Amino acid sequence: MASDNLKGPKRTWGNIGSQSRAKKRPRLVEEWDSKVSCASVPHQPAPSSRVCESGPRRASLSSPALFEDLSPPSKSVPSKSKSNSVTSRRRSDILLGLDDITRGLRRLFCRHPSHHRSSNKDMKVNSQKMEKSGRQHNADESGSGFTRELHHRSSLAEPRPQPLKQRSYSNTILNMPASIPGGEAARAAAAEQNRRDSDSPSMLNTSDMMKRKEGETSDSEVESGIGIETKDQEISLTSTDVTKTSVVRRDPLEYMPVEIVAHILSLLDYRSLAKAEVVSKGWNGVATSHHVWREVFHHEFRGAWALPQSSLSPFELNGRGLGKKMPDQDWRKICRVRKELGQRWERGDIKYSKIEGHADSVYCVQFDEDKMITGSRDKTVRVWDMKTYKCIKVLANPNEPIPFSSTAKVDVDVSRSSSTLFHNASILCLQFDGEILVTGSSDHSCIVWSIKEDYTPVRRLQGHSLGVLDVSFDDKHIVTCSKDYTACVWDRNSGELLRLLKGHSGPVNAVQMRGDLVVSVSGDTLIKLWNLQSGACIKEFSGHTRGLACTQLSEDSHLIVSGGNDCVIRLWDATNGTNTRELHGHDSLIRSLHFDSDSGRVISGSYDQSIKVYDVKTGRLLIDFPKWTTSWILSTKADYRRIVCTSQDGKISVMDFGVGLDGVELLEA
Repeated sequence: MASDNLKGPKRTWGNIGSQSRAKKRPRLVEEWDSKVSCASVPHQPAPSSRVCESGPRRASLSSPALFEDLSPPSKSVPSKSKSNSVTSRRRSDILLGLDDITRGLRRLFCRHPSHHRSSNKDMKVNSQKMEKSGRQHNADESGSGFTRELHHRSSLAEPRPQPLKQRSYSNTILNMPASIPGGEAARAAAAEQNRRDSDSPSMLNTSDMMKRKEGETSDSEVESGIGIETKDQEISLTSTDVTKTSVVRRDPLEYMPVEIVAHILSLLDYRSLAKAEVVSKGWNGVATSHHVWREVFHHEFRGAWALPQSSLSPFELNGRGLGKKMPDQDWRKICRVRKELGQRWERGDIKYSKIEGHADSVYCVQFDEDKMITGSRDKTVRVWDMKTYKCIKVLANPNEPIPFSSTAKVDVDVSRSSSTLFHNASILCLQFDGEILVTGSSDHSCIVWSIKEDYTPVRRLQGHSLGVLDVSFDDKHIVTCSKDYTACVWDRNSGELLRLLKGHSGPVNAVQMRGDLVVSVSGDTLIKLWNLQSGACIKEFSGHTRGLACTQLSEDSHLIVSGGNDCVIRLWDATNGTNTRELHGHDSLIRSLHFDSDSGRVISGSYDQSIKVYDVKTGRLLIDFPKWTTSWILSTKADYRRIVCTSQDGKISVMDFGVGLDGVELLEA
């Protein structure tokens, strides 16, 4: 029998019917409520607690026991006439109260969106749990008392909108197992009523319907999530929504110290800071500060390969266009001048000057803001004034007449020196700083000159067996290279030969040093990176197809630039040895290179008589001066405003981008 399988207190139909229904119903309802849990509605803790505050917990329509116990047990069967009348009355009561039960339960469900968000699979599992728990209880002989009492409670509640069709739990609640005896009429009536309610919008009150028409969301929808579409859709704000949104605008100067605001403004670029000046009087007072513009200037015009300004010597700051180290400078104007100077570089707007004086080819040159020093095949070293372009000193053999070009008309002071400290062959290379000048010659030696002592020769460096092709030094060491396939490392102060760098299979045509790193290029097409302390070759770069003539090493030692007889300029990553970029344009041997770590520009001079300027970051050719000289270009150097090149015809060419620029003198160190 079906009732034998149910758990809980055993009551027979006979002993229940033998007592008065009017007296027994309250006790039976309490027993029913104590046995049937409010948790029969899945995931509804909050509604259950609110219902139980005013009375015992009620079973929901989803409980299978409500319909299962309407059918009397088979152990004790009353008379047929009495059974028929009781069954008819029971069905009538259910039909009368079914609508109110459904409404009340929907109001309970509408309070909690968590129930509606549960999947169909979860609802089926919960329905099976409710069915199992319902079998553990016996119901009252009539469900009419429960129905009327629930209807009375639901009539006091605030009306709630009807659930939409996409709610999946409605059919699940009424989906009773077919094996439960009795209750077929109630299930059919409930299913039909649920269908009619789902198809009709009558459950929506007037205010909710008006909100739906206006495109708004009702209060119940906000609470339960009803009406939210499951498919993805874009959320857009209308102009009305934007105007209704309150935007808080507050001046940071009112809430932060001026020092912090000044630091923030110092991180802007040149154009942004200029715009910040016109925001308000308060902003103008901070944005026009010399401190702010000084920081912006150094951020704007310091390249990615440059070292911090604090780590540079006074001489290294010379010729970089970073201004003087003095208080109360007009850094805003300095920024404007430097910006306009950069635009002249992009346009190629220059003033050209030609300097004559040497009697033969000029192999090497270096200059700063005050002077320029050149070395020539005429065996002389000459010092020039960069303001007037006049030769002010000649370093040569005092026992021989000073050679001049036929067109040069200059008054010079010949440096007097002992007969043993002068070059008696071509000057092939040179470098100077604020204290010394080092020159290398075809006579296989180098001479160190004291600039502070009016270019007095100090010592001769002898160690190479062939001509010295290039020289580079810092505050501790001097590095030279030669046609004898070697490079030498010397002590700057004592002139002692510290070590010999061997490894190339051709003439070492150029060297560069930064810290403990030395880069050398050779006619054997290879680039070698050396450790200055150990003398070991730590990396080798191959890629050029013909011999190399020149190289440059960035200030931070991360970038190597090389050029040679294959007419290609190559950029190398010094850390991993990869060839990062190739610069094309020349159609003959690239004889000289200069790399500006601040601006990121590469200036090249070639035997094709042209000078070209490239942007390292993009590889773009910025300026092209084709056929600039009448013969091969042998040496090229540049600073923030000038390009200087020397050629085989003995002339020096100066291209000045700053002539006539108002305030350009502010950039001098």
